[in-house]
Amino acid sequence: MKHIKQIISSVMAVSAVLPVSAQKFLDTSAPDRLLTMGARIGVNSSNATVKDDVYDLWNKNSWGTGFDLGVVADINIRNFIAIQPGIFFQSRSGDFTYASRFWVPGENENGEVVNEAHDIVQYGHNRNYNIYVPIVASLRFNVGNKVKWSVDFGPYVNFLLSSSGHGSIYKLRYEGIDQLPALYETEAERNSCDFGLKIGSGFTFFSHYYIGIHYMGGMSNVWKTEGMGGRNKAWTFTAGYNF
Repeated sequence: MKHIKQIISSVMAVSAVLPVSAQKFLDTSAPDRLLTMGARIGVNSSNATVKDDVYDLWNKNSWGTGFDLGVVADINIRNFIAIQPGIFFQSRSGDFTYASRFWVPGENENGEVVNEAHDIVQYGHNRNYNIYVPIVASLRFNVGNKVKWSVDFGPYVNFLLSSSGHGSIYKLRYEGIDQLPALYETEAERNSCDFGLKIGSGFTFFSHYYIGIHYMGGMSNVWKTEGMGGRNKAWTFTAGYNF
């Protein structure tokens, strides 16, 4: 809800300074063309979380950067509403730092069995490539001379193409630090498919030139690894041309 309020506030601030045209704000007339196409390119900032209780000392997934490239089709029902399916190639990235504690039985100097505390710290970077397909309802409003404001919302499904990660693992003990310098080349395994909700807004100028911002909130577990839970989420910033 917080992200939705931010989008609405930003859009209203921009539309307030645009010149109002004589055209109706809400044009309910029939469209000239039933189907139109458009190309989109842009950048994104994304994150993939892990459940809080998986790493009890520290659980941090940083937002990373990537890019989006795709096409959309507008099925124009009326001039103020369209159904917009699309298909996008997308890269995502992010850094992670995890720390957890576990207890290992041992013996003290008197030969008594005691539990020794060990901490495991992991950190690194991951990147993945995806194909995602959104199908959104797009409401269009005339807010200025040859300027249309669109509000979009609807589901998307995401298909994982490839994923890679690298980083370091350290084992710490209270008696000292025992460094394990081994590097690993794989990360926790991701689900090959997930889905969520895409919501956002944009402006179209002179019927062709488009800029937009959208939030993609995952609604299914991103990790295949049992117990990790977590969600995908991303902000996308795109520009495009409508044919």
